[in-house]
Amino acid sequence: MLSAQSQEIDKEKISDSIYKYLNTSTLYFSKYQYKEAIEASNRGIVYASQIDDYYHLALFYNELGLGYEGISEFERSKKNYLTALRFAQKGANDTLQGWVYNNIGNVYSEGLKNTDSAIYYYKESLRFAEKLKDTSEILTPILNIGWTYADQGDFDTAYPYLVKSEKMIFTEHGDISGKAQINFLLGRYYMYKEKLVLADNYFKSSIQYAKSDGLLDELTEIYEQYAILAQKQGKYEQAYEYLQTHLKYQDSLFDETKIKENQLALAKFSVDDVKKDLQQVKEKQKSQETIMKKSQQISYVLMIAGFILILLLINMFKNYKFRNKALEKLRLKNTELREAKIEAEAQANLKSQFFSTVSHELRTPLYGVVGLTSLLSEDFPNLKKNENFKSLKFSSKYLLSLINNVLQINKIESQGVKLESIPFNVRNLLNEVVNSFSFSANQNKNKVHQEIDPKIPEILLGDSVRLSQILMNLIGNAIKFTEDGNIWIRLESEGKKDKTHTIKFTIQDDGIGIPKDKQVSVFDKFVQLRPIEKNYQGTGLGLSIVKRLLLLFESDITLKSEENNGTEFSFSIALEESCELSMKDKSAPIKTINTIDKNILIVDDNKINRVVTKRILQSKGYQCDTAEDGLEAIDILKVNTYDLILMDINMPRIDGVETTKRIRETDQKTPIIALTAVEEDQIRDRIYDAGMNDFIIKPYDLAEFHQIILKNLYVNII
Repeated sequence: MLSAQSQEIDKEKISDSIYKYLNTSTLYFSKYQYKEAIEASNRGIVYASQIDDYYHLALFYNELGLGYEGISEFERSKKNYLTALRFAQKGANDTLQGWVYNNIGNVYSEGLKNTDSAIYYYKESLRFAEKLKDTSEILTPILNIGWTYADQGDFDTAYPYLVKSEKMIFTEHGDISGKAQINFLLGRYYMYKEKLVLADNYFKSSIQYAKSDGLLDELTEIYEQYAILAQKQGKYEQAYEYLQTHLKYQDSLFDETKIKENQLALAKFSVDDVKKDLQQVKEKQKSQETIMKKSQQISYVLMIAGFILILLLINMFKNYKFRNKALEKLRLKNTELREAKIEAEAQANLKSQFFSTVSHELRTPLYGVVGLTSLLSEDFPNLKKNENFKSLKFSSKYLLSLINNVLQINKIESQGVKLESIPFNVRNLLNEVVNSFSFSANQNKNKVHQEIDPKIPEILLGDSVRLSQILMNLIGNAIKFTEDGNIWIRLESEGKKDKTHTIKFTIQDDGIGIPKDKQVSVFDKFVQLRPIEKNYQGTGLGLSIVKRLLLLFESDITLKSEENNGTEFSFSIALEESCELSMKDKSAPIKTINTIDKNILIVDDNKINRVVTKRILQSKGYQCDTAEDGLEAIDILKVNTYDLILMDINMPRIDGVETTKRIRETDQKTPIIALTAVEEDQIRDRIYDAGMNDFIIKPYDLAEFHQIILKNLYVNII
């Protein structure tokens, strides 16, 4: 057996070998000798593995990632970076993790062209740098994030990162290259913002720094953007001059790039490839010895080849001149396309803002209409039998449904809907959807049958909200167009791959069916299955929404139907099995709460909304006070305490978000629920960040309204 002293000597030798190959790899990499750098890293891994040296294993795999990235083997590069990250995590080395996350971001940004993944890894790198409080490490991911957003054209998102990078570069850790880059990016930002003078100043500064350090890449890009800026300023001669300078640097960069490409090509050859090439050279030499005996014939051939070469050079020169003219036209077209793109993006933003405003402005008065009709039906039960009152109540709900559907269509078309991946119980979801139509089903004397394949897991990962929207539209249509019949809802397993289950959803009825001539157009917007005079009310948007939502799931819908013989809709979705075995029931045990001694403060600038909300709460026994805006609410809370606060979001002087932040400075316990007419995903992050506990979208269903209030009161009691 080896002695302790002998083991110590072996470990020391291994450590010496590790440092030797690490230094060797770094040296080769700096000389663009990627093949040698990769070989040195692989040898170092062998030694580091013998003593489980996680730190150096992470460094060597990181070097491998850099080497493969250098020869454009991006998938191999990513694989080695991920291995480096695993060892850095094992060694609990935050600095290494930050480096590797940044390098993975570079691979996704420059090589794999996946900006979403690049942003994710850059932000992970930034998280570790901030954890270490090392400002020198923080700069790199911040600048990379800003640059990536800028390349996407998302300058507003990029701007905070650019400003922070500028401050760090010029006050703490900036070098000449960093100063040139940040001035260039800020020049692009202010050109996008049409602040042309400010953009001009930044471009000039960027050029000065880039020239002082001989940065060909940066100079090529700067002069191209500078030419566009000069054109925007009406300085067409300068624009032409800058464009010529851009082309000059581009030619210089091309020569330098060709040298690097030759080096990369050499690095991709293995030792065996070199041996094969040497053998081929020897064989060619033997052939050439035979050919040399016919020297006179070769001379004639060379003369002819020389003449042909001259003709080719003349032709290439003509093509070069033609190419330059074509490039000039292409640049002009590219400029026009960029301007058109900017204008189209501005129009899209205006459209999005318009629909957001319309959503709020329509839903706010509808809250009063829906709320007052509900109160009138409770105060005057006889009104429930009044036909005019029934028409009023139906019209308000119908109008709300129309608004919601139109806004949903716009949101999908503007790519504002993103699928989430959260655990949900598919059986509970289906029961909830079916139960929501129980009244309509009973009214039409329909029976609803559910069939769920036992192979389907109880808990799945996916976007349950979008899936429920699809099912509600299809089941709602089946119930609406079927009387005294049956509706079948089937969930069948179509197979499993790893943890992913492909599930086929089928909604079938024996109702009136769909004519053949409408089975294609029925998925278009505002197309109804039957004319409205037959009392089949609807917006004509349900199936259009279904088709667009299924596209997000990378699926499509199939329709089978015969007139007067029923309809069948089916689609398949791949959902991942969740590791959670069951979903806990999160509903509050509301029967244990006595509402009479509960005080609620209602904060809303709309008088009608305050009256409606107060009446609804008082009808359940709550004690209520009201405030017209946030400042008044803050003054009231200095004197009184409440069990719960209902907070409107859009108010004059200070809005509900700012009011909540001020309240949370002194009161962290009282539940605050947001009342808003804005879409859930547009406001959710803001209200939770401000310290609110929950939210209710106006106009709301009374049962849901009371359930949310009781849930938050229950949590406060606990």
